[in-house]
Amino acid sequence: MSKLITGGKALGAGLCDAMLNDAALVDVLAAYRRRVAGNYRALPPSEIDALPPGRMLVSTKLDGELWFLVSWDQQTFLASSRGIVIAGDLPIFQQVKSLPDRTVIAGELHARVEGRRARVGDLAAVMAGGKKAKVQDVCFAAFDLVQDSGNVATVAYETRQARMIEMLTRSANCSVIPTESLNTAAQVRARFDATVTSGEAEGLIIRLDSGLIYKLKPSVSIDAAIIAYTVKSDQADMARSILLGLMHEDGQFQVLGRCGNLGTDDERKALLVTLKKLNIASAVRYASESGSLYTFIRPELVAEVRMNDLQSDRSDGTVATSMMLSLGKAGWEIHGMRQSASPIHPVLERLRSDKKVDTTDVRFSQVADYLPSEAAGVKPAASLPSSTVLRREVWSKEAKGQAAVRKLVVWKTNKETVDRMFPAYVIHWTDYSGGRASPLDREVRLAPDEAGAMKIADLMVEENIKKGWNKVST
Repeated sequence: MSKLITGGKALGAGLCDAMLNDAALVDVLAAYRRRVAGNYRALPPSEIDALPPGRMLVSTKLDGELWFLVSWDQQTFLASSRGIVIAGDLPIFQQVKSLPDRTVIAGELHARVEGRRARVGDLAAVMAGGKKAKVQDVCFAAFDLVQDSGNVATVAYETRQARMIEMLTRSANCSVIPTESLNTAAQVRARFDATVTSGEAEGLIIRLDSGLIYKLKPSVSIDAAIIAYTVKSDQADMARSILLGLMHEDGQFQVLGRCGNLGTDDERKALLVTLKKLNIASAVRYASESGSLYTFIRPELVAEVRMNDLQSDRSDGTVATSMMLSLGKAGWEIHGMRQSASPIHPVLERLRSDKKVDTTDVRFSQVADYLPSEAAGVKPAASLPSSTVLRREVWSKEAKGQAAVRKLVVWKTNKETVDRMFPAYVIHWTDYSGGRASPLDREVRLAPDEAGAMKIADLMVEENIKKGWNKVST
């Protein structure tokens, strides 16, 4: 299309899976995602009454994906925080071509369906349609103004919303999500019952004047296999957490996530007795948040787990992945990573003795609706090209008897053209210091091209390597 946007494949008369070749703009999108994700708080319906009295701006939560409507260098397109682009002659752009240049609007990209509320899986189905895709069903619902004519939008939310309404002519495929002002928890509950409990919408977004943003959704219940556990370090007769897995049709397991809310002390003790009887060999090492390793077991127990939500990406916009495992004669083995959705605030409800660990009762498809369109067509890791390391540098120093190491690695994935789950370039910074409360810190950045990747890498080195650091390898 242009130097700004390259590559891509057909989506109706337009393009999807193209790449945005402006590292600075990608940084703007990624920074917004990190900032917004940091402000969101999950709020289950049982805690609505805990909302503080006072003005609350409430809007409908659509079941879609965060994308950005962008007008840049006289081009209008949609971009994800990872720099993936949807562009071209599509109905979604028909009413937005007059946007001021250098304008960025955040919103939910979603699909239009008949007779029920749309789910993110419906969007994935449309996006996978190629030239025959039903592009008339791809919609964008704006909810925040990020940048207006090159200026960062820092005015009050209501002012930002008014500006979006002014800029976007409402159409069948593009609109601004309406917001209403409510003042009490009772009003929020009434709105929740009318729009969410009724099945009309996925949830509500509640903005407080303090800056906090609540995401109010019904809880999610998943049946999963227990595949490993940890024990409390100070109470060795109690289970501390369990590791959950779901099964694919080919019989492989995929890690869903950890669950540490296991009930009372007596329930933790009883659970540990049951889990220990199933201990099994494992070539897989999986660490808990505290750093202790999980003990793997035979997958014979089904747990019903309730959670506030499932999240298919990380706060920095990178794709959430988890281990693929199989159980063979030698025990558990790992088979790479695949896109997944992680549980938010999981709670063990009960063990399901009436269910089996099979591809029906603990099927991975329970979370399929939570995966974004970028997960469509994901290929097994073994069929993808290997990455190429372009740059590797390591520094060290010693302070107060403690060793510290900082490492930079830049690589080209070589996978972006065959699997849209992958970025083109990855920049990874590791910072280890044994004397800190949190010894290991990591930062991951993405880039659409090598020049952008090296620029980010140079800035990381400039900001983090000062006097006293010794370069030990390249």
